[in-house]
Amino acid sequence: MFTTSRAGDAQNEGAAQLAGDGAYEARITVHLSRPRQTFFGVGGSLTQASAAALSTLSPAKRQEVLEAYFGPAGAHYTLSRTHIASSDFSTESYQYVPDADPSLDSFSIQPDRDNGLLELIHDARAVTGADFRLIASPWSAPAWMKDNGLLYDPKERCGGRLRREHHGTFARYFVKYVQAYAAEGIPIWAITPVNEPQGNAGNWESMDMSPEEQRDFVRVLGRTLAEAELGPHVLIFDQNRRQLPAYTAAIYGDQEASRHAFGAAVHWYDSTFKVYEDVLETQHRLYPDKVIIHTEGTIDGVADLRVYREACRAGSADAERLTPWWQNDPWYWQKEATDWGWDWAPEEDEPDHPRYAPAFRYARDLVVGMGHFLAGWVDWNIVLDKGGGPNHVENWCLAPVMVDGDTDTVYYAPTFHILSQVSRFSRPGGVVLETTVDGVPEGVVAASIRNPDGTIAVHVFSEAAYDVDYVVVAGDRRVAATSPSASLQTVVLDPRAAPA
Repeated sequence: MFTTSRAGDAQNEGAAQLAGDGAYEARITVHLSRPRQTFFGVGGSLTQASAAALSTLSPAKRQEVLEAYFGPAGAHYTLSRTHIASSDFSTESYQYVPDADPSLDSFSIQPDRDNGLLELIHDARAVTGADFRLIASPWSAPAWMKDNGLLYDPKERCGGRLRREHHGTFARYFVKYVQAYAAEGIPIWAITPVNEPQGNAGNWESMDMSPEEQRDFVRVLGRTLAEAELGPHVLIFDQNRRQLPAYTAAIYGDQEASRHAFGAAVHWYDSTFKVYEDVLETQHRLYPDKVIIHTEGTIDGVADLRVYREACRAGSADAERLTPWWQNDPWYWQKEATDWGWDWAPEEDEPDHPRYAPAFRYARDLVVGMGHFLAGWVDWNIVLDKGGGPNHVENWCLAPVMVDGDTDTVYYAPTFHILSQVSRFSRPGGVVLETTVDGVPEGVVAASIRNPDGTIAVHVFSEAAYDVDYVVVAGDRRVAATSPSASLQTVVLDPRAAPA
């Protein structure tokens, strides 16, 4: 049994007990004969901002962080994501074909060499025992392929749209990218047509694509990849779960586009507490052969980050005390964080964006999402500096690992331990099992997975304000444990071993 909790546990190992016939506050039943989705694992994104933040550390500390994420003794991530050309979490905007060149003869990933992104990906892959699949997403097509001629336009609150005459050009741009990364020894496992096709009000690199526009582009993209004999999967959509049905209806409803789509990518930014399990369940029921993978979630829009950055710019001597998230584990278990919607959500959506506890948000989304057909879960930046950057448009966020290059200090937040705990015991190729919770106080959820090695991991997340005694029933096994208040607990069963 492994526990991460508000009380200070950080993947602490303990022993669960074989249960008798006594009464328990909760009964968690693992239905061994009711398999659900195959799981691809947990991961985090390799961004140029992460490369820049890590470059401020000593080589030993930088390597420590990479091993903590990708090594078998650490989180042992099996998924990752990166951006195709620049994103908001780059130190500047850039593209691989900056000037109008429909032939794409000038295509070059040299910017990724110059800014440290390629080095970061290489070094993550070089960690002993590392084995992860890489998803790649563009935030925008090159500006000259778009109707507004810009990567983003905050003045007009618009990201612009891909011009129809450049559908084929942009598809060949993907081919060039996949081939260039393959030449570097980096295979791309999956791609998405564009990050967040519903846009971000033009605040950073973006490109709007309606469901119908994406359907038409996926037809061209799929054909172009096939003609080039390239194999990355195409994951459609790549934005918030609530809006997923409009895209699947248009794309999966089209015979040719559907043939090219492996599944859908989703994010979590519509709410700080909803998992939208109803959407996930319905989508799986309608399209059981299509996977759903969470490709981005982060602690964004934290008001304190803006205050800290402003204090630093002003040279305030008080700047250092304005970092409640830095080396302060209790902060992550309290409802202190804000997100983008705290300031900007439409009035009708404000109830979905209250202050929240980051540890709760991560644990809830991982456990509930796994139990409702998410086939993988990828965090955003693996590392940021203590002020939530760098970010060339001041869209500061938190990461599970934050660093201070001035003091060569690394902080592993509770969110890191939550991600690591689920990742370590939810391995690729494992099959999620239907899991039910009975007689339970509000705020306790569970999910389970049968891993390729035969072990069964049961993840139990409790938001309850008090300890909860529960029993796990898996076939002829009954194991008892106590979930501490505000905790993520993982019970690992080995059915191959005889009960003690």
